[in-house]
Amino acid sequence: MSVQDDNIAAIRRWLEEGWSKGNLAVADEMISSSFSVHGAGGQVVRSGPEGAKQLVAAWRAAFPDGRMTVDDIFAEDDRVVIRMTWSGTHTGEFYGRAPSGKKVSVSSIGIDRLLNGKVVEGWGELDMLGLYQQIGALPRPGVGNSVAAP
Repeated sequence: MSVQDDNIAAIRRWLEEGWSKGNLAVADEMISSSFSVHGAGGQVVRSGPEGAKQLVAAWRAAFPDGRMTVDDIFAEDDRVVIRMTWSGTHTGEFYGRAPSGKKVSVSSIGIDRLLNGKVVEGWGELDMLGLYQQIGALPRPGVGNSVAAP
């Protein structure tokens, strides 16, 4: 197998075992101690495996049946690009929002850089607007409000 194939297998394992099954111990094997997340607005959060565990734990507490499904995945050099879907039922508090009991399905795009089989950097965009609309925290355009969609 090539390095790219190994990297794809590593990301699939992290998404399946860590995100979908909630096996947080796998972060110690898969996430570098120097792991950084690049977020919106150019912020960089250096979190290592503990930060990754906290993030997954928060999402799984809010969506205990949550599942990350890989829709597309490919690799070039040391990076893996993933188009994925997070789905689950909102039965726990989510960033201050009370459980709604609603099922959600949101798309996400991620880019991970790996070194020696561990994720060292990550970039991600998740449809948070869609998620908040699905749990009822924000109105959907044209649904139950006076603003009509164009």
